[in-house]
Amino acid sequence: MKIVFLCGSLEPGRDGVGDYTRRLAVELLRQDQKVALVALNDRHIHYKIAGQQDAEGLSLPILRLPAALPNKTRFSQAKKWIDDFDPEWLSLQFVPFSFQLKGIPFGLGSELKKMGNGRQWHIMFHELWVGMNERATVKEVIWGSVQRLLIKGLVSKLQPEFMQTQCQLYLQQLATIGVKASYLPLFTNIPASDKSTEPGQVCAAQKLPVTLLLFGNINPGAPIEQLATEAAMFASDNKDQVDLVFIGRCGPEQERWANVWKAVGLPVRLLGEQTPDFISAEMSKATIGIVTTPLVLVEKSGAVAAMLSHKLPVLCVSKPWQPRLKAHFSLPHGIMEYTAGNFEECLTQTPKIDSYATVADVSRQFMKMILARA
Repeated sequence: MKIVFLCGSLEPGRDGVGDYTRRLAVELLRQDQKVALVALNDRHIHYKIAGQQDAEGLSLPILRLPAALPNKTRFSQAKKWIDDFDPEWLSLQFVPFSFQLKGIPFGLGSELKKMGNGRQWHIMFHELWVGMNERATVKEVIWGSVQRLLIKGLVSKLQPEFMQTQCQLYLQQLATIGVKASYLPLFTNIPASDKSTEPGQVCAAQKLPVTLLLFGNINPGAPIEQLATEAAMFASDNKDQVDLVFIGRCGPEQERWANVWKAVGLPVRLLGEQTPDFISAEMSKATIGIVTTPLVLVEKSGAVAAMLSHKLPVLCVSKPWQPRLKAHFSLPHGIMEYTAGNFEECLTQTPKIDSYATVADVSRQFMKMILARA
């Protein structure tokens, strides 16, 4: 089977969806499928790149088109390259902001339809629209309404054979605009290294302090002051140390979090960007992973997928966020919600993680859907 995956960017380590797409493509390559990747709006390059990209010891055919090129030029060059590869399937890895800076990619559906004439389509929805939550501003709600219409038009033009997303909330949101999708779980872009151990094993053997690990971007508005106060009380009551470790690109909120943590007398480590093996080793030593993604959106978090794949329990520390649409949501295994007063309970009653989605699992599920429609 010949499949071309379409996304926004393919700069390694700089685009979560690009990294996801590359890992999935590599796994399919291992299964003897013929795959290629196209970045339609790559903001990390200034000139076209057509050739091979190395990933996990394998080589993938890629085309990367810089965002600076005019739309017509990018799509015509992509069409020619795809026609030369001649796939049966095109898989669109959809994030609205990947294809246009304001997340309003007018004309995307029409251009993709011309590009994929005579081929079968699949869409993976990684993101949908803004203004989904109860506290959204009027501007965000109007903005999201435009994005909803564009998604509906995209689906209408491409007539995909099947669509998927990794978030229960997104399944329900898509249904409100008449789009029927199925669930495909998210796998991690940070695989466990050979040196990784199960969280807690190292701490128990070496009597290391309690370590809370925060990986990736920190969303504003999370109750860090309350969390830090409770962590300091736990440290004092148990004569223990509670470290907060930052790793990766955590964004402007990192400084505020670090200052609050230090202000209550607890240690902070700022590790910055690191290799996947280094991140894997740190996750293996941590006690609990911290994420600031709203609870109903944790399924789409790459940081959460990475932590669960390392059997690291996840504590969701988020600002209040509820969808305007009443959603049915079941808490994924291994994830806890922080609320005022429950820090010690979360720390002492962490769930044991015995299952999580791997790239091999996801690729088999994806190919099962493809082959059923071949």
